[in-house]
Amino acid sequence: MKHYSRRRVLKMAGLVAITSAAGHLLPLPRLNAAQPQADAVAQANFIQVSQWLTQQENLNSTVAHALFIALNQTQQAFTAELTQLTALLQSQPGLLQQDHLTFAASDVASEKLAKAILGGWYNGVVGKGKHALYVTYVNTLANQLVNDKLVPPSFSYGKCGSWAQQP
Repeated sequence: MKHYSRRRVLKMAGLVAITSAAGHLLPLPRLNAAQPQADAVAQANFIQVSQWLTQQENLNSTVAHALFIALNQTQQAFTAELTQLTALLQSQPGLLQQDHLTFAASDVASEKLAKAILGGWYNGVVGKGKHALYVTYVNTLANQLVNDKLVPPSFSYGKCGSWAQQP
């Protein structure tokens, strides 16, 4: 028993030594004092735009945060385009009253971002192809729409294979 605990202590000491050495060797990004405030404003804009686009007031904050991060990683100039989309939707609220979300030809970037945001909320996936990020499945708005009939959404009920039997 003592041999095991001594080995475990030595492994932990080695791990601590390697970790602290890596912390000294790897350059850490410099923190910009304005960055957290800018991120907070962008996240607030993202939630507001998401509420407008989805027409849902109570969006899951955890999913919102994950979608914000994923969109920031997959969309070039995400924060700038989000600011532009926010201003556009504020100045032209009639865009949100349409049956099919369409923008003017001059607002192609805003339309693309709006559709990416909606796709993230309804499908749980952000981006396309090799760069797609899977954010959520059960918590998508598409699954919330059918949760009164499919709980949990699109999973089989009963024992394995019971879905194959005719009712």
